[in-house]
Amino acid sequence: MIWSVAEGSRGRRYREVRRAGEGIAHSLLLETDPAGRFSHLELSTPSGLLTLHPEGDGTLHGHAIVSDGVEHVAGLAWEPDGLVVIDDSVVCVLAASRLLRPTLEAASSIARHAVWIPPTLWVEIRPVRVARAAGSWQLGSDGPIEIDPGGLPRLAGGEMWPLEPEDGQPATPD
Repeated sequence: MIWSVAEGSRGRRYREVRRAGEGIAHSLLLETDPAGRFSHLELSTPSGLLTLHPEGDGTLHGHAIVSDGVEHVAGLAWEPDGLVVIDDSVVCVLAASRLLRPTLEAASSIARHAVWIPPTLWVEIRPVRVARAAGSWQLGSDGPIEIDPGGLPRLAGGEMWPLEPEDGQPATPD
């Protein structure tokens, strides 16, 4: 898996690529607003492409482009503090932990409404259980992920690189 997170004045932008054998299971762009709420998603799976975003009227909108056409997502009821769930997605857990960290105490859990997106891209809204333990978070039935106080995962064998050059100068190719 390869992932990144960038923070700016409009919130956070998470990116993730999850492999499946020699191919790609999914490629994800997940954006959150400054308060940590879901604001935009672009997801690619072997089934197609999905774009999704909440509207100001409390609904989700977007579309999936799949092999047999376009499937529109329009008017799904949405709560402002709803979560995004994609199986085995580290960035979905990071986004959920950032949103819920101020209100969900360690050694507790809560059920929240979530947009659940399987590899088929058939979007549905359903409750998901979020559990917080000492240093780890669990979203749904996926295993727990250790997250540091800065909101970044502690992954076995993982490496961290800054997105900006250390000296503040623009990056140049070698």
